[in-house]
Parts: sequence; C-alpha cells; structure tokens
Amino acid sequence: MSTDSPAVPADDARQELEDAVPKAAETLTDLLDAEDEKIQMRAAEAILDRAGIVKGKRISSSYAARQVGGEEKDEPDFSF
Repeated sequence: MSTDSPAVPADDARQELEDAVPKAAETLTDLLDAEDEKIQMRAAEAILDRAGIVKGKRISSSYAARQVGGEEKDEPDFSF
C-alpha cells in the first residue's frame, strides 16, 4: 500500500509548465538574434520584464528641476 497522495491534475499541469521554463527561456534568448528588429525588441522586453527590470517613468525637465531645486509640488508634470 502506497503512502503517496494521488496526483492532482493541476499539480501535473504545473509541473509540466515548470519543466518547460528552460526551453521557453532559451527560445526568448534565441529571438534576440532574430532578423526582425520588432521580434528582437519584444524578446528583449520580455526578458527584462521577467528579470524585474521595468521601464522607467518619463518626467518633464521642469519637474526634475523643481525636485533638484527644492521646490515642492504634489504631482509631477508629465506634459511635454
């Protein structure tokens, strides 16, 4: 008599996805060398996103100057 609990379909599916992670990562890495620059960019963005590196916010130079100059304003000016 086995003491192991029966496999749950969701656990099997999760394990199958986890097993596919290295192949998915390799695919994204390979796409960095694709001929189409749009594909290269999408792959690069996906890799950076998954690595926790996100796009920065754009702020106006006047907002940055106010911050450096010590002026206070509740919200940044995002107009360009």
